[in-house]
Amino acid sequence: MREERVEIDDVPARLYEPEGATGVLLFGHGGAHSKDSERFVRLARLFAERTGLAVVCIDAVDHGERKPEGASAGLPRRWHSGATEQMVLDWKRTADALSRIGPAVAYVGFSMGAIFGAPTVATMPSVRAVVLFVGGIPTGMGIDDPPLRESLLEAAAMLDGPHVLMVNMTQDDIFLTEDTHTFFDSIPGRRKQLTFWEGGHDEWPTEAIEQSVAFIIERT
Repeated sequence: MREERVEIDDVPARLYEPEGATGVLLFGHGGAHSKDSERFVRLARLFAERTGLAVVCIDAVDHGERKPEGASAGLPRRWHSGATEQMVLDWKRTADALSRIGPAVAYVGFSMGAIFGAPTVATMPSVRAVVLFVGGIPTGMGIDDPPLRESLLEAAAMLDGPHVLMVNMTQDDIFLTEDTHTFFDSIPGRRKQLTFWEGGHDEWPTEAIEQSVAFIIERT
């Protein structure tokens, strides 16, 4: 498998391309991390090796190599809703730039990556399988972003094309159970699954990762 750092329209990315790959999996890292964070490098590599898809992870707005110099810790109020439009555009440009491999057929996003995943996939009819890992509507830990809730529910209502798997944790202090169900219920149709695993926001069991990998394999 070929691994390389690439830059797509000034957005830094890491590409994991197995031999013979004919489709692309867009891989969204979590907040306060980057394309180079050890956990997400390991996971991106795993998805590429197991699915046979080319996996690409880009630095989110204000993360990794896109983090402004002297930026203070924490996120400004309503940061997620303010960054969504740019992230959707970044992902669409990324998919277009990698069309030499094949279309974007899958999206896997963790936490912040899941937040940006729903509106992204809503604009990409080629995507057949979506995993939103510890995602939904964030309301815990002091996140105050009313416009985000509305935009996420609108995006969820447009996910009638792909198969969607939501993987959440029972003791998540950011994505609360009630809000997760609200998001899930807004996804139309029956090509959707919601599972809860025991633990906190960052306590992802191996079985949950395996479930996600198997879901992508079966539906792409």
